[in-house]
Amino acid sequence: MKLNYTTVDLAILAVVAALFGAIFAFAWTPYYAIKAIGGKPVAVLLTYGIWYMAAPLAATLLKKPGSAILGETLAGLVESLIPQIGGFSSLIYAFFQGLFSEMVYAVGKYKSFGGLQAALAGAVPALPSILLDIFLWGSVYPPEIFAVLLVLAMVSGAIYGFIAYSVAERVR
Repeated sequence: MKLNYTTVDLAILAVVAALFGAIFAFAWTPYYAIKAIGGKPVAVLLTYGIWYMAAPLAATLLKKPGSAILGETLAGLVESLIPQIGGFSSLIYAFFQGLFSEMVYAVGKYKSFGGLQAALAGAVPALPSILLDIFLWGSVYPPEIFAVLLVLAMVSGAIYGFIAYSVAERVR
C-alpha cells in the first residue's frame, strides 16, 4: 500500500475539507430546527452523521492510511473558521471523530475500503461525539439516555458513512 500522498491526493483532501467544512457549519441550522421540533434524540438521529461524513469519503477516495483522520480534521478546521455555534470546538470534535474513523480502516490493515467499512467509519465517531458533548458542553445524561443517544448517533453515522462511500464510488 502506497503511503505517500501525491499532489492530487492533497488536492482531494483540500476539496473534501472545503466542501465538508461548509456543510458542517451549515448543518447546525437543521440540527437546531429538528431539535426544537422533535427533541435531541430525533436531531441526533437525523443529523449527527452529517458531521462524520468527511472521514469515510476521504478514505474511500484515497484508500491510504491517515486519509480518514486528515479528511475529517481538515473539514473541522474549515468549519471552525466559519462563524457558527460550535466555534473552535468543531476542530476538537473533528479530530476525535476522524481518529475513531481511522481506527476502522487501521483494524482492517487498510485492505478494504468498501461500504461496510465506510458505514462503520461513520458509526464509531458517535462515541467521542457524545462524550465530548458531556465534557465540553456539560451535557448530563442518565445512563439510559446516554445509551439511546449513542445508538442513534451510531445509526445516523452508519447511514451517512455509507452515503459518503456511495458518493465517492460515483466520483471515482
